[in-house]
Amino acid sequence: MAMGTAARDELAGLLMDSTGEGIYGVDLAGHCTFANPACARILGFPTPDELLGRHMHDLVHHTRPSGEHYPVEECRIYQAFRDHKGTHVDDEVMFKADGSPFPAEYWSYPVEREGDLVGCVVTFVDITERKAVEKELHEAHEQVRLLLDSTGEGIYGVDLDGNCTFANPACARILGFDSIDDFMGKQMHELVHHTRPNGEPYPVEECRIYQAFRNREGTHTDEEVMFCADGKPFPAEYWSFPIERGGELTGCVVTFVDITERRRVEEGLRQTEKMAALGKLSAGLAHELNNPAAAAQRAASQLGQALDQAEAARTALDRAGLTPEAWDRLSQWNRTFRERSAEPLTLSPLEVSDREEEILEWLESHGVAEGWTAAPTLVSVRVELAGLDSIGALVPREQLTGVMDWLCRTAMAHDLAGVVAQSTRTISDLVNVVKSYSYRDQAAVQHVDVHAGLEDTIKILAHKLRKGVEVVRDYADDLPEVEVQASELNQVWTNLMDNAIGAMDGSGVLTIRTRAEDGHLTVEIADDGPGIPEDVQSHIFDPFFTTKDVGEGTGLGLDVVRRIVKARCGGEIDFTTRPGETVFRVRIPVARACDS
Repeated sequence: MAMGTAARDELAGLLMDSTGEGIYGVDLAGHCTFANPACARILGFPTPDELLGRHMHDLVHHTRPSGEHYPVEECRIYQAFRDHKGTHVDDEVMFKADGSPFPAEYWSYPVEREGDLVGCVVTFVDITERKAVEKELHEAHEQVRLLLDSTGEGIYGVDLDGNCTFANPACARILGFDSIDDFMGKQMHELVHHTRPNGEPYPVEECRIYQAFRNREGTHTDEEVMFCADGKPFPAEYWSFPIERGGELTGCVVTFVDITERRRVEEGLRQTEKMAALGKLSAGLAHELNNPAAAAQRAASQLGQALDQAEAARTALDRAGLTPEAWDRLSQWNRTFRERSAEPLTLSPLEVSDREEEILEWLESHGVAEGWTAAPTLVSVRVELAGLDSIGALVPREQLTGVMDWLCRTAMAHDLAGVVAQSTRTISDLVNVVKSYSYRDQAAVQHVDVHAGLEDTIKILAHKLRKGVEVVRDYADDLPEVEVQASELNQVWTNLMDNAIGAMDGSGVLTIRTRAEDGHLTVEIADDGPGIPEDVQSHIFDPFFTTKDVGEGTGLGLDVVRRIVKARCGGEIDFTTRPGETVFRVRIPVARACDS
């Protein structure tokens, strides 16, 4: 049966009143001819009648995002009847009744009556929250991009078929390619890793790079070669770690360096200990960076879906026709949920379980569908039953499921955005620690804060310490600076702490003490391991002497420490040892400058 004019008009009115998008129409002079309730709500006017007859460009669209005046002749909304075609824009702003701007996405289409153009109809939404999330995501991606572009190590990823999925500029430079595009999508083993150092073919099934996703564990080696674009091999050290997305293995990421120069220097043997130590630190840092990067990647991949679900839930509520008063109160609860989602939950697991059961019982008693999915989120934002009662009183019972869905999904999206932000901050902090530790781009001899160097070294060795070593600090107040080669002094702390961790077999108490006395600065690094056997104590600083198993040490670590402290810094180093306590003591003149 054909619908009558009155029925069609009534249906159109219902649709206009129910939609969550703002809708208004203008005549050829730009004056408002109609507006729906959502239009007035978004623009901050009490009723749509406040807009009727007013020039909409002058009222809500008069200024560009840059702050410049937006001439009506250039307005893309009016392009609909100027050019007789629709327009879609998401990079401009509109203005509310109080004069405050908000980023808007709008669609404008011409309106014709009996073949004559009479104006246009505009549909718009406030995209403030979307823009904020997009900004956070952009900053997170930019931070990761800057990290990849700035590092000197080559980094590339491969999928489960071994094809390249991403790479940084250093990767292309080390491999001798003009650009990343030259090897993107290609089989990396066949391209750069096809042959063993002895010249024999290297079957892909035996490749240790792919062991990362075959065995789901990281690998590290410095005994193989890679090949440049011109076919020339070079000795390489690389680390390969599995990549997971949504709990599924998708490939691996490879970090590598050309160690040609290292191999040359190793002919002098004394440099071997330093380079090996740097290799171990790089492996640890690669692992440290992989964790926040993976967390950011997982959160970013889930964030888009969470935002879509939150937006869908909001749209469903808009169409439910809630009162402005209900929307105001629900918006306040929405802000409260988002703020609380960023705060840590202090409840014990048992308390969390009890709260979830309590809230689930409330949800089920109030007819909320699938309350078990909302309960954990409601516990995480610390909502009380009184708060749930307050929310339930705002809307009819049949709309409560939609309200809870929107509030919980918005909080989840905000929590995911927080994970992205925190992960990128962690990556940035690690990069800053490495730069501080190496004293890159700073003078060789300089005034050094020893406490800062000790703390940087602790952070560099965090991947070893967290396995079971407690660090106890006994730092002197107002410890004077010393004039030394900072990077070499950090090598001293690294070797001594690494030896102490090894002596405790990775579990125990590492104590670091500092003091100033008699014109010297003293640093003590102590462990509670079994102590140094008496028969080897007299040889502990001898070159090439080691108590480690074959292949685990060169015997140059403490020799390097002794030479740096004595020859480079004019200081002294000694030790005392007994079962349960070994203390290495470094004394450096405060007023002495190291040799250049």
